[in-house]
Amino acid sequence: MMGAIARPPALAMIPWAHLEVQAMDDSVRTFAAQHFALAGGVAHDSLPGLLLSSLAPIALLAAAGASAALIANVPEQQRGGVVRCSGVLFGVHTLLLLPLVELGIKPAVHRLRPDVLHHHSFSFPSGHTTSATYVSGALLFVLLPRLVDALAAARPNSPRLVLPPRPALVGLWLATSLGTALGRVLADAHWFTDTVAGALLGAVLLGASLPLLEPGELADAHASASEADLQGQASTAASSDGKENHVSGPF
Repeated sequence: MMGAIARPPALAMIPWAHLEVQAMDDSVRTFAAQHFALAGGVAHDSLPGLLLSSLAPIALLAAAGASAALIANVPEQQRGGVVRCSGVLFGVHTLLLLPLVELGIKPAVHRLRPDVLHHHSFSFPSGHTTSATYVSGALLFVLLPRLVDALAAARPNSPRLVLPPRPALVGLWLATSLGTALGRVLADAHWFTDTVAGALLGAVLLGASLPLLEPGELADAHASASEADLQGQASTAASSDGKENHVSGPF
C-alpha cells in the first residue's frame, strides 16, 4: 500500500504502523483532496500547500530579524544576555531540532511519503511543522516581548509599541503551526500524523528551551522598560503640575 511504513527490525514491534494510524491518514488525505479540489487538491504543486508550507521559513526569517533588532536596541550591559538568548534559540533549532528529525527519527521510523515520486526522504515527523511550531513560539513569546521592552527603554519619549494580549499570541502561534501542517498535507509531502507529531515535538522543544531563552539579563529589560514608563509618567505629571501652578500662581 502506498505510504505504508517499511519498518526496520528495530521497530518491528510497532503494530499501529499499518493499522489505525494509516487508515486515519488515508481518510484525512481523501478528505483534503475532496474539500480542496478547487484549490488544486492534494498534490506536490498545490499552491495553497506551497504557500502554507512557507510559513516555517518565514517564521525563521522573522525570528532572525527580531533577534538582530533586539541586539541593536538593548543597552550595552544587557547585550551579552540577548546574544546568548539568540544563540540558544538558533542553536536548538539548527543543532538539535533539525538533526533530531532528519537524521534521527525519520530514518528510525522509516516511513514513506504520500507522494514518493516527488518527495524522496522519509516522512515521519514533519520537519516543517516542527520548525514552524518551535520558531514561531520563540518569536511570539520570547523575542517580540523583549524587543518591545527594549525599544520602550531606548526611546522613552516615543509612543510605545503594544503587543496583542497573550491569548491572541497563542492563537497566532497555533495558526502558524496548524497552517504549516495543513500545507504539508495539501502539498502531499506528509501524512496527517506526521504533522501532528511534528507540532508536538516542536512544542516540547519550545517548552524545554524557554528557561534557557530567558537569562537574567533579559529579565532586566522588563525592569528597564517599566522604569522608563514610570519616569515618563512622572515627567508628564510634573510638567502638568508646573503648567497649573504657572497659571494659578498670580491669582
